[in-house]
Amino acid sequence: MLKNYYTFKSPKLTIQVLTIAALMLALDIILWKITIGPSYFQVALGFISMGLMGYFLGPWLAGTVELMSDFLNSTVFGGSSTFAWQFLIGAFLGSMVYGVLLHGRKWSWLNIVVAHLIILGPISLLLDTTIVSFVYHIDWHVVFMTRAVRNFFTFFIETFVLISILKGIEANKFLRKIKYNL
Repeated sequence: MLKNYYTFKSPKLTIQVLTIAALMLALDIILWKITIGPSYFQVALGFISMGLMGYFLGPWLAGTVELMSDFLNSTVFGGSSTFAWQFLIGAFLGSMVYGVLLHGRKWSWLNIVVAHLIILGPISLLLDTTIVSFVYHIDWHVVFMTRAVRNFFTFFIETFVLISILKGIEANKFLRKIKYNL
């Protein structure tokens, strides 16, 4: 029964899949640069492209494309701070979770909720907080508390937005055809 809710398969590498992966990479780089909200509570729109990568590309390819995007955003396209390779782990795992729970079948709101709970909980709150604390020598508890509050509120925003976008994709014949031809 649980196999209806997850997959560990990515599509075979074809020209069509690589083209979509390249488009997703470009979209991801752009969306991670766009933030909404005041400086103390910004929501980056990169979660949209991460979700779309998982939806279209599956876990392994989505994780790899997100890893490349995070690397390019941190180095070539002038990230906001110094590059720390440890953040690539969280980037890979985040997109991989979307791929595991959204690729290869019709999505459900439960899959999106579970994906966000995994991404905002263990990956963002625990792993990324530990990395931030270690790399920048900041007290772990301070970083944890601020991220916990932010993640609580962004959970609802990101879930609603991603459900709306995936509903739009399912309603669009062209995008739905692309999805099921991968």
